[in-house]
Amino acid sequence: MAGPHKLGGELGLLALVLVVGLVLASPAVLLLALPIAVHVTLGLLLAMRRADLRVTRRISNHRIHEGDDIQVELAVENTGGGLDLVLVTEQRVLANHMLEGATSSAEMLPAGGTLTLSYRVQPPRGFYPLERVPVHARDLLGFITWEDDLPCLSSLWVFPSYDPLGRVGLSPHRTLSIPGTARSRRGGEGVQFFATRPYIPGDSLRHLNWKALARRQQTVVNLYEEERAAEVTVILDGRHRVYQPLGGSEPFEHAVRACAALCDSAIRDGHRTGLLLYGERLEWVFTGSGRMQRERLLQGLTKAELGFSEAFADLGNLPARLFPSGSSVIIVSPFTPGDEEALGMLHARGYDVLALVLEPPPLHRAERTALALASRLVALERKAMLQILHSAGVRSIVWNLDNPLQPLVRETWRRRP
Repeated sequence: MAGPHKLGGELGLLALVLVVGLVLASPAVLLLALPIAVHVTLGLLLAMRRADLRVTRRISNHRIHEGDDIQVELAVENTGGGLDLVLVTEQRVLANHMLEGATSSAEMLPAGGTLTLSYRVQPPRGFYPLERVPVHARDLLGFITWEDDLPCLSSLWVFPSYDPLGRVGLSPHRTLSIPGTARSRRGGEGVQFFATRPYIPGDSLRHLNWKALARRQQTVVNLYEEERAAEVTVILDGRHRVYQPLGGSEPFEHAVRACAALCDSAIRDGHRTGLLLYGERLEWVFTGSGRMQRERLLQGLTKAELGFSEAFADLGNLPARLFPSGSSVIIVSPFTPGDEEALGMLHARGYDVLALVLEPPPLHRAERTALALASRLVALERKAMLQILHSAGVRSIVWNLDNPLQPLVRETWRRRP
């Protein structure tokens, strides 16, 4: 019995002993009420000293990637009166992914004492705002109890893990005036041969085409295609229904990691990169460049979730007008029949469109025949969709989730138009 129930019980017992002693006119019985009265009085005096607890949390790293673990120390300091029992419980979002240690403890906490929890945790991708800590406390004689969520402001970012991709082949119709790796479709300084033109006094002699001079007695110079920075928008398809045939959340995590690798590659190549999360709602990370932009992109992907919305049930509602004109658009999705029309429209509007198509791993022979037949029908639909995309001028990469993404991107870079 604790708290008000215990106080009420002891007061009732005290009243009963007093009544019995008075009725029986027995000093011995009345004397029995003395220790009960002393206990109640002392308990009330101790309960008047309000509990004063302070919580601090130390995290070894506030910014990690999937698969990394962190060490957390939670300390509860008692700056008020002594407490008979203090129960501290860490938030469930961390306790559910603990590797070792303890995320809850109940101990006696004297005045000036400290209760410490230490544990190691490996949380999945996500943003964890750790703002409060649930604490239950009881005074020394158990007459008063406290329950409160004490403030303890901290946060944890668990970014998606990914492997560097290297260069991604981009061929936008419009480039920026700063160096990069996108083909600009214009002659100048570069490494890829573009065209020749007659020599003009002042041209660098190292660009002379000596073979043309020897064979045709014509003085011409070689032009090389300039490589400049471009504007890139990476779109993560978060529609729940398109991932159901692949198994749900796990393929979506692959898509998130692929988007993180693509954003990282584009930023490293000097491109202005943005991110659009398309699912239950539209979430934008507007285009930018540099290390801070890379951090914003990863934070946006960290919060990505599957969802459903009638307004964004298909890709036909992509806000194409908000994409930079003539830029590159990379869409990561399993895609469903009907999405190819939206991608073809994007290409027709002058965007360089690259579709990264997520493909489920092949079924084992032990699978049921009906399931294997359904999988084959889905594969045939996907093949027909890819043929339509190819005829519309949209480049595509089919990614089997059992295989690494880097070799596929490297091959696409070599085959870029």
